[in-house]
Amino acid sequence: MTYLFHRYYEKTSTPSEREELFQLLSRPENDELLKELIDETWSQNVPSRLQDPQTANRILQYIIQQQPTAAPPANHHRLIWYYRLFSRYAAAVILLLSVSFLTWYIYSSHSATTAPRLAEVPKPVPDQCLTLADGSKILLHKDAHIDFDPAFSGKTREVTLVGEAYFDIRHDTRPFIVHTGPITTTVLGTAFNINAHDKDLTITVLKGKVKVDNGTGDFSILKRDEQVMVDMVNHKLKKVQVDANEEIAWKKPYLLFNDVSMKEAVDELRQRFHANVTLTNPASENCHVTATFTQGESLEKIVKVLSKINNMDYKLTAGGGFELTGEGCN
Repeated sequence: MTYLFHRYYEKTSTPSEREELFQLLSRPENDELLKELIDETWSQNVPSRLQDPQTANRILQYIIQQQPTAAPPANHHRLIWYYRLFSRYAAAVILLLSVSFLTWYIYSSHSATTAPRLAEVPKPVPDQCLTLADGSKILLHKDAHIDFDPAFSGKTREVTLVGEAYFDIRHDTRPFIVHTGPITTTVLGTAFNINAHDKDLTITVLKGKVKVDNGTGDFSILKRDEQVMVDMVNHKLKKVQVDANEEIAWKKPYLLFNDVSMKEAVDELRQRFHANVTLTNPASENCHVTATFTQGESLEKIVKVLSKINNMDYKLTAGGGFELTGEGCN
């Protein structure tokens, strides 16, 4: 039957082959094979010349009228139902129908019954941390991205930001400049956050100082726990006092220690974990540490890493705290 079907489809069948095909099509046990052949034809071929829809519709109506008491089953089997009528009750009409009509009907039925594809929802982009050539760290929030010269070969270190990011900048004689549209933020060494997602761009400083310039001569100097809001329509600057840690709550799961003293690191651990973390040797407070924690590490794991960096030991104390001992970097 497959051979005869393809011969008929390609208009190369002989009269005897067509007669044999119609006889096979009239048998219910061949319905499944017929469906497969039609599906295969649909998937591999698109009609290049379709039968006139009005003519095809008149032919189809004639076939349907040959079995007025029959009721079509569910949409999934409509094509097979009509083709059974086609083969069993209108053999004479089959000879009048070209392959273009069969293909047209398959095409129109397929188009009418196929549910529209839903747009795929893109997966959210996770936050990511970048370490630049100068040792600076940038924590990109969600779908934020930056453009920059990886080598920082010029007299300045410049990046262009789209979205929101937290910057922890290593001190350098070359200014570090962040471009967000017409707004430039300039620092030498500090930690700050820029949110360029919103209508009003916001820059929040966690430590150090930054200069924000709107490109028209106005600027503002920010220090710790200060924020400037920029109206991106008129480029007006408005400085306010804030709690920087609360303003950039999205950063809370992450810890970035970028060449900070052990004293600063321990102070931050106390605040973050509400636990007693102490340094038994006062001299070790001045040791410096650089480490990034972005996987929700436990307090003990963080303490273990910090102690190893500065050749120290640690032990658990009563109440769930930690005590770091040893000479440290000295």
